[in-house]
Amino acid sequence: MKTKSLLTIAALALLVAGAVAVSWRGNDTTEDLLAGAFPGRLQHTIGLPDSKEGINQRVTELSPDRVFPKDSTVDFSNGDTGREYHRDDGTLERIEVFYQTRPGYTHQLNWRAEFGSDGLTIVEDTAFWEDGTRKRIGQLLADSTYSIVTYFKGGAVENTRSLLHADGSALYHRIQSETGTLLYIGEKTKEGIEEKTFAPNGNPVKYSLRKMFESRKIEYYGDTGIAKMDVTMDSYLHTAIYYAPDGKKTERRMIGFAGMKVTVYEGGVATYEQYWQRMNPFDVQKGAESVWQLYSVARINDAEQSHWKLWFRTGDDYVGKHTPYFIYESKDGKPTSSSSLVEVTSFNEQGCIFHKVLQDAQYGNAITTTKFPTDRGCSTITLPLDLMEELPFAPFTNKIPEPEPHAP
Repeated sequence: MKTKSLLTIAALALLVAGAVAVSWRGNDTTEDLLAGAFPGRLQHTIGLPDSKEGINQRVTELSPDRVFPKDSTVDFSNGDTGREYHRDDGTLERIEVFYQTRPGYTHQLNWRAEFGSDGLTIVEDTAFWEDGTRKRIGQLLADSTYSIVTYFKGGAVENTRSLLHADGSALYHRIQSETGTLLYIGEKTKEGIEEKTFAPNGNPVKYSLRKMFESRKIEYYGDTGIAKMDVTMDSYLHTAIYYAPDGKKTERRMIGFAGMKVTVYEGGVATYEQYWQRMNPFDVQKGAESVWQLYSVARINDAEQSHWKLWFRTGDDYVGKHTPYFIYESKDGKPTSSSSLVEVTSFNEQGCIFHKVLQDAQYGNAITTTKFPTDRGCSTITLPLDLMEELPFAPFTNKIPEPEPHAP
Protein backbone atom coordinates (compact mmCIF):
# COMPACT_ATOMS: atom_id res chain seq x y z
CA MET A 1 0.00 0.00 0.00
CA LYS A 2 1.48 3.38 -1.03
CA THR A 3 0.52 5.16 2.22
CA LYS A 4 2.15 2.51 4.34
CA SER A 5 5.31 2.54 2.25
CA LEU A 6 5.68 6.29 2.56
CA LEU A 7 5.15 6.16 6.31
CA THR A 8 7.66 3.32 6.69
CA ILE A 9 10.36 5.10 4.73
CA ALA A 10 9.57 8.38 6.49
CA ALA A 11 10.06 6.65 9.84
CA LEU A 12 13.40 5.24 8.68
CA ALA A 13 14.42 8.68 7.53
CA LEU A 14 13.64 10.05 10.98
CA LEU A 15 15.76 7.35 12.60
CA VAL A 16 18.68 8.20 10.35
CA ALA A 17 18.20 11.89 10.99
CA GLY A 18 18.18 11.26 14.72
CA ALA A 19 21.29 9.13 14.54
CA VAL A 20 23.39 11.64 12.61
CA ALA A 21 22.35 14.46 14.94
CA VAL A 22 24.00 12.79 17.95
CA SER A 23 26.93 14.73 19.46
CA TRP A 24 29.65 13.62 21.80
CA ARG A 25 30.81 15.73 24.73
CA GLY A 26 34.26 15.31 26.33
CA ASN A 27 36.91 17.54 27.82
CA ASP A 28 34.31 20.36 27.84
CA THR A 29 34.19 20.43 24.01
CA THR A 30 31.41 19.33 21.64
CA GLU A 31 32.37 17.54 18.46
CA ASP A 32 29.88 17.18 15.63
CA LEU A 33 30.22 13.57 14.56
CA LEU A 34 28.54 14.32 11.26
CA ALA A 35 31.46 16.34 9.96
CA GLY A 36 33.90 13.49 10.47
CA ALA A 37 31.64 10.65 9.53
CA PHE A 38 30.20 12.13 6.34
CA PRO A 39 32.75 14.53 4.89
CA GLY A 40 31.53 16.33 1.80
CA ARG A 41 27.92 15.00 2.11
CA LEU A 42 25.83 15.82 -0.97
CA GLN A 43 22.74 18.05 -0.87
CA HIS A 44 20.60 15.29 -2.43
CA THR A 45 20.35 11.53 -1.85
CA ILE A 46 18.87 8.89 -4.13
CA GLY A 47 17.11 5.86 -2.65
CA LEU A 48 17.54 2.47 -4.27
CA PRO A 49 14.46 0.88 -5.91
CA ASP A 50 12.39 -1.35 -3.65
CA SER A 51 9.88 -3.62 -5.39
CA LYS A 52 8.18 -4.51 -2.08
CA GLU A 53 7.38 -0.85 -1.50
CA GLY A 54 6.32 -0.32 -5.10
CA ILE A 55 8.93 2.47 -5.49
CA ASN A 56 11.27 2.90 -8.45
CA GLN A 57 13.19 5.86 -7.10
CA ARG A 58 13.26 8.33 -4.22
CA VAL A 59 15.25 11.58 -4.40
CA THR A 60 15.60 13.40 -1.10
CA GLU A 61 16.79 16.99 -0.72
CA LEU A 62 18.50 17.68 2.62
CA SER A 63 18.26 20.81 4.74
CA PRO A 64 20.95 23.48 4.19
CA ASP A 65 23.04 22.00 7.02
CA ARG A 66 22.59 18.61 5.37
CA VAL A 67 21.36 17.01 8.61
CA PHE A 68 17.60 16.57 8.10
CA PRO A 69 15.53 15.62 5.08
CA LYS A 70 13.71 18.58 3.60
CA ASP A 71 11.70 17.40 0.60
CA SER A 72 11.52 14.09 -1.28
CA THR A 73 10.29 13.14 -4.72
CA VAL A 74 9.05 9.57 -5.15
CA ASP A 75 8.46 7.68 -8.39
CA PHE A 76 6.16 4.68 -7.94
CA SER A 77 6.27 1.58 -10.12
CA ASN A 78 2.61 2.09 -11.17
CA GLY A 79 3.47 5.46 -12.72
CA ASP A 80 2.22 7.66 -9.87
CA THR A 81 4.51 10.26 -8.35
CA GLY A 82 4.76 11.52 -4.80
CA ARG A 83 6.13 14.44 -2.85
CA GLU A 84 7.08 14.48 0.83
CA TYR A 85 7.55 17.68 2.81
CA HIS A 86 9.45 17.91 6.11
CA ARG A 87 9.66 20.51 8.84
CA ASP A 88 12.92 22.18 9.85
CA ASP A 89 13.45 19.51 12.51
CA GLY A 90 13.16 16.75 9.91
CA THR A 91 9.70 15.49 10.94
CA LEU A 92 7.30 14.62 8.14
CA GLU A 93 4.71 17.37 7.60
CA ARG A 94 2.81 16.43 4.46
CA ILE A 95 2.64 13.81 1.70
CA GLU A 96 1.11 14.28 -1.72
CA VAL A 97 0.68 11.52 -4.31
CA PHE A 98 -0.33 12.30 -7.93
CA TYR A 99 -1.83 10.07 -10.59
CA GLN A 100 0.31 9.11 -13.56
CA THR A 101 0.22 11.91 -16.08
CA ARG A 102 -1.69 10.99 -19.24
CA PRO A 103 -2.36 12.91 -22.43
CA GLY A 104 -5.45 15.06 -22.07
CA TYR A 105 -5.43 14.89 -18.26
CA THR A 106 -4.12 17.47 -15.80
CA HIS A 107 -1.61 16.59 -13.11
CA GLN A 108 -4.28 15.23 -10.75
CA LEU A 109 -3.77 14.79 -7.01
CA ASN A 110 -4.48 11.21 -5.88
CA TRP A 111 -3.98 11.36 -2.11
CA ARG A 112 -2.77 13.91 0.42
CA ALA A 113 -2.00 13.53 4.14
CA GLU A 114 -1.10 16.02 6.87
CA PHE A 115 0.98 14.82 9.85
CA GLY A 116 1.19 15.98 13.44
CA SER A 117 4.30 17.43 15.06
CA ASP A 118 5.65 13.93 15.69
CA GLY A 119 5.82 13.28 11.95
CA LEU A 120 4.00 9.96 12.36
CA THR A 121 0.38 10.73 13.32
CA ILE A 122 -1.92 11.51 10.38
CA VAL A 123 -4.23 14.36 11.39
CA GLU A 124 -5.99 14.70 8.05
CA ASP A 125 -6.02 12.89 4.70
CA THR A 126 -7.93 13.32 1.47
CA ALA A 127 -8.13 11.14 -1.65
CA PHE A 128 -9.52 12.01 -5.08
CA TRP A 129 -10.83 10.15 -8.11
CA GLU A 130 -8.97 10.67 -11.38
CA ASP A 131 -11.53 13.29 -12.42
CA GLY A 132 -10.73 15.35 -9.31
CA THR A 133 -13.89 14.55 -7.36
CA ARG A 134 -13.56 13.50 -3.72
CA LYS A 135 -12.98 9.85 -2.93
CA ARG A 136 -12.08 9.82 0.78
CA ILE A 137 -11.90 12.29 3.66
CA GLY A 138 -10.14 11.39 6.92
CA GLN A 139 -9.80 13.52 10.03
CA LEU A 140 -8.29 13.09 13.49
CA LEU A 141 -10.89 14.16 16.08
CA ALA A 142 -10.36 15.80 19.45
CA ASP A 143 -10.89 12.52 21.32
CA SER A 144 -8.07 10.88 19.30
CA THR A 145 -10.50 8.83 17.18
CA TYR A 146 -10.18 9.00 13.39
CA SER A 147 -13.16 9.61 11.11
CA ILE A 148 -13.14 8.29 7.53
CA VAL A 149 -15.79 8.89 4.86
CA THR A 150 -15.51 7.44 1.34
CA TYR A 151 -17.50 8.29 -1.78
CA PHE A 152 -18.50 6.63 -5.03
CA LYS A 153 -17.11 7.95 -8.32
CA GLY A 154 -18.34 11.45 -8.89
CA GLY A 155 -17.86 12.31 -5.22
CA ALA A 156 -21.54 13.06 -4.56
CA VAL A 157 -22.82 9.80 -2.97
CA GLU A 158 -21.38 8.48 0.27
CA ASN A 159 -20.15 4.87 0.22
CA THR A 160 -18.73 4.16 3.70
CA ARG A 161 -18.41 5.98 7.01
CA SER A 162 -16.03 4.73 9.71
CA LEU A 163 -14.72 5.75 13.10
CA LEU A 164 -11.46 4.23 14.34
CA HIS A 165 -10.09 4.04 17.86
CA ALA A 166 -6.63 5.45 18.51
CA ASP A 167 -5.28 1.88 18.47
CA GLY A 168 -6.71 1.32 14.97
CA SER A 169 -9.68 -0.87 15.96
CA ALA A 170 -13.08 -0.08 14.46
CA LEU A 171 -15.68 1.68 16.60
CA TYR A 172 -18.26 2.30 13.89
CA HIS A 173 -18.64 1.29 10.25
CA ARG A 174 -21.48 1.89 7.81
CA ILE A 175 -21.80 0.87 4.16
CA GLN A 176 -24.46 1.94 1.70
CA SER A 177 -25.07 1.29 -1.96
CA GLU A 178 -24.80 3.86 -4.72
CA THR A 179 -28.58 4.20 -4.61
CA GLY A 180 -28.44 5.06 -0.90
CA THR A 181 -29.60 1.68 0.45
CA LEU A 182 -28.02 0.74 3.77
CA LEU A 183 -26.04 -2.51 3.38
CA TYR A 184 -24.18 -2.80 6.68
CA ILE A 185 -23.81 -1.05 10.00
CA GLY A 186 -21.59 -2.06 12.90
CA GLU A 187 -20.96 -0.26 16.16
CA LYS A 188 -18.74 -0.92 19.16
CA THR A 189 -19.78 0.62 22.47
CA LYS A 190 -18.97 0.06 26.13
CA GLU A 191 -21.81 -2.47 26.27
CA GLY A 192 -20.75 -4.54 23.28
CA ILE A 193 -20.55 -4.82 19.50
CA GLU A 194 -23.65 -4.85 17.29
CA GLU A 195 -23.60 -5.68 13.57
CA LYS A 196 -26.43 -5.61 11.01
CA THR A 197 -26.17 -6.66 7.37
CA PHE A 198 -28.85 -5.87 4.78
CA ALA A 199 -29.71 -7.08 1.28
CA PRO A 200 -29.91 -4.62 -1.65
CA ASN A 201 -33.70 -4.60 -1.18
CA GLY A 202 -33.22 -3.23 2.34
CA ASN A 203 -34.20 -6.40 4.23
CA PRO A 204 -31.92 -7.69 7.01
CA VAL A 205 -29.89 -10.82 6.20
CA LYS A 206 -27.66 -11.12 9.28
CA TYR A 207 -27.52 -9.78 12.83
CA SER A 208 -25.16 -10.26 15.75
CA LEU A 209 -24.73 -8.68 19.17
CA ARG A 210 -21.83 -9.40 21.49
CA LYS A 211 -21.82 -8.16 25.08
CA MET A 212 -19.58 -9.12 27.95
CA PHE A 213 -21.98 -11.74 29.33
CA GLU A 214 -24.54 -12.07 26.53
CA SER A 215 -24.57 -12.72 22.79
CA ARG A 216 -27.27 -12.81 20.14
CA LYS A 217 -27.32 -13.98 16.54
CA ILE A 218 -30.13 -13.97 13.97
CA GLU A 219 -30.14 -15.85 10.66
CA TYR A 220 -32.70 -15.05 7.95
CA TYR A 221 -34.33 -16.80 5.01
CA GLY A 222 -32.20 -15.24 2.25
CA ASP A 223 -33.20 -11.65 1.58
CA THR A 224 -36.82 -12.06 2.65
CA GLY A 225 -36.29 -10.27 5.97
CA ILE A 226 -37.92 -13.23 7.78
CA ALA A 227 -35.90 -14.69 10.63
CA LYS A 228 -34.95 -18.35 10.38
CA MET A 229 -33.21 -18.76 13.75
CA ASP A 230 -32.74 -16.36 16.66
CA VAL A 231 -30.15 -17.44 19.23
CA THR A 232 -29.43 -15.71 22.54
CA MET A 233 -26.62 -16.89 24.81
CA ASP A 234 -25.57 -15.85 28.28
CA SER A 235 -23.44 -17.46 30.96
CA TYR A 236 -26.18 -19.86 32.09
CA LEU A 237 -28.75 -20.30 29.32
CA HIS A 238 -28.82 -20.63 25.52
CA THR A 239 -32.17 -19.89 23.88
CA ALA A 240 -32.79 -20.70 20.21
CA ILE A 241 -36.08 -19.81 18.48
CA TYR A 242 -36.83 -21.31 15.05
CA TYR A 243 -39.26 -19.90 12.48
CA ALA A 244 -41.02 -21.18 9.37
CA PRO A 245 -40.62 -19.30 6.05
CA ASP A 246 -43.95 -17.57 6.77
CA GLY A 247 -42.45 -16.03 9.92
CA LYS A 248 -44.38 -18.16 12.45
CA LYS A 249 -42.59 -19.87 15.32
CA THR A 250 -42.02 -23.58 14.98
CA GLU A 251 -39.83 -24.38 17.99
CA ARG A 252 -37.98 -22.90 20.94
CA ARG A 253 -35.11 -24.56 22.78
CA MET A 254 -33.84 -23.34 26.12
CA ILE A 255 -30.58 -25.13 26.93
CA GLY A 256 -28.97 -24.94 30.34
CA PHE A 257 -26.31 -26.83 32.22
CA ALA A 258 -28.58 -29.65 33.38
CA GLY A 259 -31.13 -29.92 30.61
CA MET A 260 -33.09 -28.59 27.64
CA LYS A 261 -36.68 -27.40 27.41
CA VAL A 262 -38.27 -27.74 23.95
CA THR A 263 -41.49 -25.90 23.11
CA VAL A 264 -43.26 -26.90 19.89
CA TYR A 265 -45.59 -24.58 17.97
CA GLU A 266 -48.19 -25.39 15.33
CA GLY A 267 -49.21 -22.49 13.12
CA GLY A 268 -47.24 -20.25 15.44
CA VAL A 269 -49.24 -21.37 18.50
CA ALA A 270 -47.63 -23.31 21.37
CA THR A 271 -49.05 -26.86 21.61
CA TYR A 272 -46.70 -29.03 23.70
CA GLU A 273 -43.33 -29.04 25.39
CA GLN A 274 -40.60 -31.50 26.30
CA TYR A 275 -37.85 -31.40 28.88
CA TRP A 276 -34.68 -33.37 28.24
CA GLN A 277 -32.28 -34.05 31.09
CA ARG A 278 -28.57 -33.83 30.30
CA MET A 279 -27.04 -36.90 31.93
CA ASN A 280 -23.37 -35.88 31.59
CA PRO A 281 -23.15 -32.10 32.11
CA PHE A 282 -19.65 -32.13 33.59
CA ASP A 283 -18.30 -34.27 30.78
CA VAL A 284 -19.85 -31.88 28.26
CA GLN A 285 -17.89 -29.06 29.84
CA LYS A 286 -14.77 -31.03 28.94
CA GLY A 287 -15.83 -31.43 25.31
CA ALA A 288 -17.97 -34.60 25.33
CA GLU A 289 -21.21 -35.00 23.38
CA SER A 290 -24.39 -34.49 25.42
CA VAL A 291 -26.33 -37.57 26.52
CA TRP A 292 -30.04 -36.79 26.82
CA GLN A 293 -32.97 -38.57 28.48
CA LEU A 294 -36.57 -37.48 28.14
CA TYR A 295 -37.68 -36.22 31.54
CA SER A 296 -41.19 -34.85 30.88
CA VAL A 297 -43.77 -33.98 28.24
CA ALA A 298 -46.73 -31.62 28.58
CA ARG A 299 -49.74 -30.40 26.63
CA ILE A 300 -49.93 -26.62 26.89
CA ASN A 301 -52.24 -23.79 25.89
CA ASP A 302 -51.36 -20.79 23.71
CA ALA A 303 -50.03 -19.05 26.84
CA GLU A 304 -47.62 -21.98 27.29
CA GLN A 305 -49.30 -23.17 30.50
CA SER A 306 -49.62 -26.93 30.90
CA HIS A 307 -52.93 -28.67 31.58
CA TRP A 308 -51.50 -32.20 31.34
CA LYS A 309 -47.93 -33.22 32.18
CA LEU A 310 -46.17 -36.57 32.36
CA TRP A 311 -42.83 -37.12 34.09
CA PHE A 312 -40.56 -40.09 33.29
CA ARG A 313 -38.01 -41.85 35.43
CA THR A 314 -34.42 -41.15 34.38
CA GLY A 315 -31.04 -42.60 35.21
CA ASP A 316 -28.85 -45.53 34.21
CA ASP A 317 -31.60 -48.07 34.96
CA TYR A 318 -33.98 -46.38 32.50
CA VAL A 319 -31.76 -45.82 29.48
CA GLY A 320 -33.71 -46.62 26.32
CA LYS A 321 -36.97 -46.86 28.27
CA HIS A 322 -39.87 -44.48 28.86
CA THR A 323 -41.05 -45.45 32.33
CA PRO A 324 -43.81 -43.13 33.63
CA TYR A 325 -43.27 -41.53 37.05
CA PHE A 326 -46.43 -39.47 37.63
CA ILE A 327 -48.99 -37.37 35.74
CA TYR A 328 -50.69 -34.09 36.66
CA GLU A 329 -53.93 -33.52 34.75
CA SER A 330 -56.41 -30.65 35.06
CA LYS A 331 -59.99 -31.92 35.13
CA ASP A 332 -61.71 -28.56 34.65
CA GLY A 333 -59.89 -27.42 31.50
CA LYS A 334 -57.80 -24.81 33.26
CA PRO A 335 -54.00 -24.89 33.56
CA THR A 336 -52.98 -27.18 36.40
CA SER A 337 -51.33 -24.22 38.15
CA SER A 338 -54.75 -22.54 38.57
CA SER A 339 -57.13 -25.53 38.42
CA SER A 340 -59.34 -26.48 41.35
CA LEU A 341 -59.53 -30.10 40.18
CA VAL A 342 -56.20 -31.81 39.47
CA GLU A 343 -55.77 -35.57 39.16
CA VAL A 344 -52.37 -36.99 40.07
CA THR A 345 -51.48 -40.46 38.78
CA SER A 346 -48.44 -42.16 40.31
CA PHE A 347 -46.43 -45.09 38.88
CA ASN A 348 -44.03 -47.53 40.51
CA GLU A 349 -40.56 -48.34 39.21
CA GLN A 350 -41.98 -50.88 36.79
CA GLY A 351 -44.28 -48.27 35.25
CA CYS A 352 -47.48 -49.66 36.83
CA ILE A 353 -50.15 -47.33 38.23
CA PHE A 354 -50.49 -47.79 41.98
CA HIS A 355 -52.85 -44.93 42.86
CA LYS A 356 -54.72 -41.85 41.59
CA VAL A 357 -55.62 -38.83 43.68
CA LEU A 358 -58.13 -36.11 42.76
CA GLN A 359 -57.00 -32.93 44.52
CA ASP A 360 -58.69 -29.58 45.12
CA ALA A 361 -55.67 -27.83 43.53
CA GLN A 362 -52.34 -28.71 41.98
CA TYR A 363 -50.87 -29.31 45.42
CA GLY A 364 -54.13 -29.26 47.41
CA ASN A 365 -55.96 -31.70 49.63
CA ALA A 366 -57.20 -35.04 48.34
CA ILE A 367 -60.86 -35.25 47.34
CA THR A 368 -60.85 -38.90 46.27
CA THR A 369 -58.13 -41.57 46.18
CA THR A 370 -58.09 -44.73 44.04
CA LYS A 371 -55.55 -47.48 44.66
CA PHE A 372 -54.33 -50.03 42.11
CA PRO A 373 -52.88 -53.12 43.84
CA THR A 374 -50.02 -54.41 41.71
CA ASP A 375 -50.54 -58.03 42.83
CA ARG A 376 -53.61 -58.16 40.59
CA GLY A 377 -51.75 -57.07 37.46
CA CYS A 378 -50.13 -53.97 36.03
CA SER A 379 -52.34 -51.07 35.05
CA THR A 380 -50.62 -48.85 32.50
CA ILE A 381 -51.36 -45.91 30.23
CA THR A 382 -50.97 -45.40 26.52
CA LEU A 383 -47.87 -43.27 26.14
CA PRO A 384 -48.27 -40.05 24.09
CA LEU A 385 -45.83 -40.96 21.34
CA ASP A 386 -46.63 -37.78 19.42
CA LEU A 387 -45.24 -35.72 22.31
CA MET A 388 -42.23 -37.93 22.98
CA GLU A 389 -40.52 -37.92 19.60
CA GLU A 390 -37.00 -36.53 19.65
CA LEU A 391 -37.08 -33.56 17.31
CA PRO A 392 -33.92 -32.99 15.24
CA PHE A 393 -32.49 -29.50 15.17
CA ALA A 394 -29.50 -27.74 13.67
CA PRO A 395 -26.94 -27.35 16.45
CA PHE A 396 -25.64 -23.83 16.94
CA THR A 397 -22.25 -22.69 18.08
CA ASN A 398 -21.46 -22.70 21.80
CA LYS A 399 -20.09 -19.18 21.48
CA ILE A 400 -20.83 -16.34 19.10
CA PRO A 401 -17.44 -15.14 17.81
CA GLU A 402 -16.21 -11.74 18.94
CA PRO A 403 -17.19 -9.42 16.10
CA GLU A 404 -15.71 -6.09 15.05
CA PRO A 405 -17.41 -3.52 12.84
CA HIS A 406 -16.13 -4.25 9.35
CA ALA A 407 -17.22 -4.65 5.78
CA PRO A 408 -19.24 -7.87 5.21
